[in-house]
Order: sequence, then C-alpha cells, then structure tokens
Amino acid sequence: MKHSIQLSIILTTHAKSEYFHTLLADVLAIRNKKLEVIIIDDSKDVVTTQFIEREINKCENERVYLYTHEDSTGRGASLNEALIHASGELIWAPLRADRLNETLMDEAIRRFKADPAAFWVMDYNLPSEPMHWINAADEGDLPDDSAIVWNRNVIPDEQLFFNPFLDQLHGAELAYRLKKGNVWHKTDPFFVIAGDQSQHAGYNDIQEFLYTALRLTQDSDLRKPILNELANVESRINNRVPDDDLLVQARQLLQQGDANKSLEIINRFLKRNPEHQEAIRIKITSLEKQRRHVEAAELKHSLQKQPKTTVESVHANDHHEPKHDDKHEEKAEEYQKREHETREGTTIVIPTTGHGKNLLEKSLVQLEQAVDPAYTELIIIDNASIDDTFEYLEQLQEKGFLNIRVITNQVNKGFGASVNQGIEAASNDYVLIMHNDVELPVNSVKQLQKGFSVAEDTGIVAPAVRSTRIKAQNPESEIDEEYVLAEHCDSCCFMVKKELPLRFDEVFGLCYYDMDDFCKQVLEKKLKIIISRSIVAEHHAGTTTRLMGLDLNPELKWENRARFYRKWNGANEYKLPVQGTHPEKFLRLGAPFNPMEPEQEWLNIVQDYLTSEIRTEILREKWNEEELLTIILTLLIADERELLRTMEDKLNGFKPDVSLLMMFIYYYYRKNIYSRCKHYISLADKPHPVFDLFRLKILVAEKNLDEAVDLLNKMLEFHPSSPELYYLAAEIYRKSGEENEANSFYSMASQLDPIRFNNEGSAFELKP
Repeated sequence: MKHSIQLSIILTTHAKSEYFHTLLADVLAIRNKKLEVIIIDDSKDVVTTQFIEREINKCENERVYLYTHEDSTGRGASLNEALIHASGELIWAPLRADRLNETLMDEAIRRFKADPAAFWVMDYNLPSEPMHWINAADEGDLPDDSAIVWNRNVIPDEQLFFNPFLDQLHGAELAYRLKKGNVWHKTDPFFVIAGDQSQHAGYNDIQEFLYTALRLTQDSDLRKPILNELANVESRINNRVPDDDLLVQARQLLQQGDANKSLEIINRFLKRNPEHQEAIRIKITSLEKQRRHVEAAELKHSLQKQPKTTVESVHANDHHEPKHDDKHEEKAEEYQKREHETREGTTIVIPTTGHGKNLLEKSLVQLEQAVDPAYTELIIIDNASIDDTFEYLEQLQEKGFLNIRVITNQVNKGFGASVNQGIEAASNDYVLIMHNDVELPVNSVKQLQKGFSVAEDTGIVAPAVRSTRIKAQNPESEIDEEYVLAEHCDSCCFMVKKELPLRFDEVFGLCYYDMDDFCKQVLEKKLKIIISRSIVAEHHAGTTTRLMGLDLNPELKWENRARFYRKWNGANEYKLPVQGTHPEKFLRLGAPFNPMEPEQEWLNIVQDYLTSEIRTEILREKWNEEELLTIILTLLIADERELLRTMEDKLNGFKPDVSLLMMFIYYYYRKNIYSRCKHYISLADKPHPVFDLFRLKILVAEKNLDEAVDLLNKMLEFHPSSPELYYLAAEIYRKSGEENEANSFYSMASQLDPIRFNNEGSAFELKP
C-alpha cells in the first residue's frame, strides 16, 4: 500500500551551483517515505545535468521525478510545471538550505499538518502595507523561496501559482498575494538560514511587485502611491545607495564607535555582496564590539575557507581606487622595464548592441588578463544599445580601461559595418575582432600575433573555439599541429592586419554569411587563414542573436545565403533530370538558396514541368512519406497553390519535420491564411520560438490584443532586444489607439534593425 505524500520538495537548477549540488544531495538522502522530490533541469549545463543523474541513481527514494527542458523557461514557469506534477499536501521549493536537519523537518511537517495555515515563513517577519513590501524587496529584506512552506490543502488552486515574469523572489511574491485573507505563521527553520539568503530585487522584480500590489488594491487613495512608484521604478533602482558608498559608511561608523549602525549598514552591503572579504571583516569587528563573539568566530571561520587575497584593514582611511587601475599601472611599469622585448601593439574591436552590457562586462574582465595593457587599444562599437551599456562604457573611459575608445552608432549597423569602423579607427597594425560574448585565455593576444610569422602571406589568425563547428578550430578535433591552415574560421574571434586590403561586405546587414564572405575574400587574395590551436577561446555562441531574436527569423539567413552564393558562384544553373520519378527529379533539381524568394529560372523549370498530365500523375500516385514531402516542398516553393492544397490532405498520418512546418507557416502567413498557419503550428511535437512568433503575429493581426500582450511579454523575457517583438508591440499600441507609445516602439525596432524596420525620425536620442 502506497504512503500518501506529505511533502513535495521542488528543486530547480536556477539555484547557484554550489548551493544546488549540496541541497540535492541532502534532499535525496532524506529517509522519510512520505516525501517526494521533483527536479526541473531547466536547460542547465552538462555538468549539473550529469550530477543530477548520478545523485538520482544513488538515491533509494522511489519518488524522485526529473523533468528536463531543452530550452530554458525560467524559474517561475519551472515551479508552476512542478506544481502540476506535485502530489504532496505541503510544498517546499528551496534554493538553499544549509545544514538541513531531517529530524527537525519531520517535526515541522507534523506541526504544519495540525495547523491549517496557508503557509509558514521560517525566521522572517513579513511586511504589512503594500509599499512596505516594495521597500523590503528593494532592500533585500524578503525571504527567498527556501524559507517558505506552502499548504496546498488550504490555498485555492487558482491562487497557488508562481509569477513567471519574476527573476527571483517567487515565493515572497506568492506570500504577498496570499497574506491578505489567509492565515500564515512565522516558525523555526529546519535548516540554517544563512545571512546572505535574502535576495536583492532588480528592476523587473520591483515592477512585478508593483503590478501585484495594484491588482490587490482597490482603494483609489492607496493605489496612487503604487502608480507613482510604478512610473518611477527605474529611478528607484538608479537611486539606490551604491554598494561602494555603503562600505564607506560602515567603515566610518565603525571608526566613530557606532557598532550598531555599522552592523546595520554592512548587513545591507553583504546581502548584495555575500563573499566580500573586507565587508565580512567589518562585520566581525562590529560584532566583537557588541560582545557577540560567537557570531564573530563563525564569520572568521568562514573567512578562512575563502581564497587568500589581500584585504585592507577595516580601519584604513585611504580612498580605494578600482583594482584593475592599480594592476594596469603595475603592468605598465613592468613592461617598460623590459627594454629588450619589443612588441607591436594590438587594437581590439568589439561590437555590441541590444542588451549586451552583461556579456561585454564578462568578456572585458577576462580580456584584461589576456593582454598587455601598455600595448593595447580597445575600441567598442556601440550599435545603439538599449540597456545601460552607454553608462558602463562612460565609466570605463573615465578609468582609462585599456586605452578605450567608443564609437557610438545611432542605429545598429550590423557586425560587418561595425568591424570596418573599428579597423579604420585602429591605431595599431594588429587588429583583434571579438564578439562581446567571448572570453580569451591569459596572454593569448601575443600568441595570436606570433601566428602571422608562420607564413608571410597570412591574412587571418584565429584561436581554437570550444563552441564552433569548424573542424580546424574545434579543440576536440584530433589535430596535433599547433598551427593549421583552414578555409574559413568563426567570426567570434580573429586577428587581421590593418594594412591588408580586407574589409567586410556590408550588404549582409546585421549578420549571417558575412564571415563566410570575408574568409572568401582572404583566400581570393591568395592569403592564408591560420588557426592557432594552442589558444582556446570560450564563446557563448548565439547569445547575442538569441537576445535580439534573430533566430526567430530564418529568412534573414536564407536571404544572405542567396547573396553569398550569387556573389561568389554567379547564377545557379538549375536542370531537371530526364530520368526518374517525379520526387527523384525534384530532389535532383534541388531547392533555391532562398526558398521564400526562388530564382525565376528555378520557377520556370518547375512550372513548365507541371503540365496537366504530370499534375494528374502526381495526384493519382501513392507516395511514401519521403517522396510526398519532397513533392509538397517543391510545390510550396513554386507557389503552386491549387495542387499543393490537394497534396497537403495526403499528409494525414505523416509528421513534417520542424523545417518543413516553418516553411508552411511562412508560406501561409504571407498569404494571410491564418487558419493554415495555426494548423501547422498545432502539428509540432515540441515548442519552438518561431512558432510562438507566428502565434503572436496572428494574434496581433486578428486584434486579439490581451492574449497577444501575454505572449509578447513571455517572448521578451528570452528575446529582450528583438526588433520584431518591439515592432509587434508598436502594432499592439497602434491598434489600441495609443499612437505615442506605438511610435516609441516603432523607433526602437528601427534603432535595432534599420534595414527591416526603417522608421523616419526617432523617439530616442543618444547622448552626445
């Protein structure tokens, strides 16, 4: 007889790895038979995925369920999915639980079963008024998901869901919604709640809390301050006391003897920077002054476990300059002493756009270790970024980081045009081109320069790249030589010489086939492409294109593929063979480079072939799946609508693959036949972002605006810089009669992709 499940523990891979691994091992070791564990692997890294599988295989609990996502859906959506599968009376979805105590957990479960509260909060006091919640979220004073246990026997099903639009604080937001009208209790924890457990809400989370507050507040007087905060949420975030200022305040208060106030300030700092060693030392001193020696001793113990670094005394009065500035000065002096070493300088060119600041920041942190700052010039091409990249670059310029220069474009010129700008502006002969999501190993730039000495006629030197499909660049390829010749290389990282007559063809626009064309130019000029396999770069491939939603538009790739082959191969010579079945002939004829804009010659061949007799034969014959799909694809590209529609009926029982489904959806959308689009979207076995895009387009076209807004918001989570999504947002506002908002979003779409979404005038002005 099966035991009823008392507690469902939900674990998602959104927790920090060091916490998740420990938590998973501890949870799977629990012996309670009335407990189930639901794990959501939300498109996590391979290491974590393998760890989960190993731990599950070692586990003796039969009620462990693993759900894996190919594409990330976010923690909120993952938690909601787990709720569907959960059968426990109680729900716990921790992100961290240090020193989890099974005995205390069992006692807590017994208490909870005897108390019909909606939820229990461990060791936290929840705020009362709406604005108190907002302030607590802003200050990091709300519990994270680990500190809350939910009673699904009391909470109505329609209320038990997690907000999928939040980045964090999903449990706190649910508690806020449930607090009014439900009983809840503060209780003792069954694990150690670490001092850095609270989370500091960002812009998105504060905004979502305000939306929740509005939905829960009916009184017009109470709604006014919430609406006011919603209008000023960005300034609220921007006006937070900077972390550096908090550290200075705490240090000064400690010197003045005010240990209580110093501790209050430093705790705020540590919520955002839990491993900051100087802050921990300030806290230790404050605790000791308050005679709280036990807590101070525990902190000292944790500090000893951290990597040893130089930490300034908490009593120092000196102003702290950024660490990397000091490093630059030391390195510059060191290299000036090496008069016997002569090196030519390098200019590093990095284009960035959209929401690229976080990627760029990680790349530059690593880049600093890979170069000699005394011989390096950094040029950033800011293609009308829409996040805080501009301010970040201003800070780098003020600090003189790697002799930085910034070129700011009013609109996104695309990768090729940006690289050309950088090469023209470069002061050095060696020019290293990088994507903003590449991380170089230490001293790699010098090694790339050496690659040009391998042969006099070298045009490009590129490193090995972990994520590439190019065999010569793939470090996993069984190639022993340090330098190898290649016919092309990845655009993510490569070095050229400014003096060489090599520039990108800007006809390729934002991206796709621009690097293929560039490499072709190199080879046409009898120059060599050399891969330096001793250097391995890390490339987070596809990050920028995903953020911009370019992967939602395969027609961009089709168009540039056609441009590339027309440029280098001339007009394609199509010929229909005489022998063979109809599908065999179509297969040997081949598809045009751009299936949505086929060459006239290809169209003429197919249309001339499809005589009335041939059409009759095609209709009457019985075809297997492969043959049928070949015929249908040919008819679709040739726009033979009448015959195509009849043949489509024969698809019943067959499953077209994703690429063919996309072709059908594109085809019928262009003809405004939305019912057929919906039909083919429904045939997909798995979700796909392209299908979501066309669902959204259809919702907007049919003026189903409420549903369109919901889907748009979900898609913007994954593609926050997508010009097409901004364009559709503009369409929604226009159809709602809000012209000013519509014009703003039209301008944003034009700013990110001026080729497809050209808009006269702009609602946005870049700083001079």
